[in-house]
Amino acid sequence: MVHFGVHVLAGSLIFVLISLPAYGLGLLVQYLAQNGAAPYVIQVLTVLEYAIVTLDALVLLTYLVYTSIYSLKEMTQ
Repeated sequence: MVHFGVHVLAGSLIFVLISLPAYGLGLLVQYLAQNGAAPYVIQVLTVLEYAIVTLDALVLLTYLVYTSIYSLKEMTQ
């Protein structure tokens, strides 16, 4: 069970580390929008921000499901 907890903690930490650049990108988008950047640039960067967060969340969910299944199998043996 501790093994599972460590995996969840590590996966969550990696999720946060990957999400930080997306957060920074969001701040950049706000800054550029306030300073008159081209709307197309704002849209592209916003889509990129959403893509990073979405893919990161999907990978974390997949990792948690895989780890849960592996841990359940390990505990039942």
